[in-house]
Amino acid sequence: MLETRKMLMDAETDSCIQVASGFLIPAEKELSAFIRAVDELFGAEQARQSALDWIEELGRMDWPSAESFPDWRRATVGASARLGARENLLERSTR
Repeated sequence: MLETRKMLMDAETDSCIQVASGFLIPAEKELSAFIRAVDELFGAEQARQSALDWIEELGRMDWPSAESFPDWRRATVGASARLGARENLLERSTR
């Protein structure tokens, strides 16, 4: 009985790991591509802030049901909008 319970727990843990991997790998790729682009275009400081913005936007997203994956681009679009707003403020303040 105890061994059966352990096997079920191990199977459940493996399933959770697979689901998490399915979520995290695409998210990591999306965030990485976004940050590389921001770093190249606006520099390291904006890239750092944009990474924080991306993570915050991720927290604001409505998460889909178990059958579908989140649309990581929504976090990227939100973080990009924040970057644009910061750059716009910076440009206005230097005029």
